[in-house]
Amino acid sequence: MQKILVWLILLVSTSFAVWFGKVSEGLEYAQKEGKPVAFYFYSNYCPYCAQMEEFVLNQEDVQKKLENFVVINLNISSDEGSKWARKLGVPGVPTMVFYDPKQEKVLGVLFGSRPRGEILNTIQKICRMQNLKAC
Repeated sequence: MQKILVWLILLVSTSFAVWFGKVSEGLEYAQKEGKPVAFYFYSNYCPYCAQMEEFVLNQEDVQKKLENFVVINLNISSDEGSKWARKLGVPGVPTMVFYDPKQEKVLGVLFGSRPRGEILNTIQKICRMQNLKAC
């Protein structure tokens, strides 16, 4: 129940970034919009995931930066989540994988509950790599 509430809050408060729960929909949208993807892997039973969601991912400055990406939110326990976690080499949760869908290439990985500043710096670095001027 707590996990559902956190995601409802994130969805309501995330007026900036576009979040998807299915990889096919997110990748299709990313291709259409010409945006890189930020995969977010989590588990319902992960206290560090809850910490990351509450204190980092729902912060306005992080959301503003993430609007330059298509965010795909995957439970690592789901079939699709575990398949993509294996494909992208996810070591555990929480993990963010930044991905270029055109080149099918991983751009960067953040494993563990990371401080907001580190997330913002990584996003900025990837924006520069991808020549995203709006970042």
